Amino acid sequence: MNYVYKTGIYQNSEKTRWEYWYVGPNDLRILVSWLSWTAFKEYEKWEKNCLVEKAG
Repeated sequence: MNYVYKTGIYQNSEKTRWEYWYVGPNDLRILVSWLSWTAFKEYEKWEKNCLVEKAG
C-alpha cells in the first residue's frame, strides 16, 4: 500500500494481482477491487469441472 499515491489501477507483484485503489482526502487509501493474474485460468478450470446440462 506504500506504493499507492493516487486513485487508479496498480500491479501488486507480491500477491500476483491487479488492484484498484481509491485515494481520498487526507491520503485515505481504500482497496476497492482486485483481480488475480490467474483468474481466467481458474475460471476455465471451474467451467470445465462444472457439468451443466441443457433442460429439455
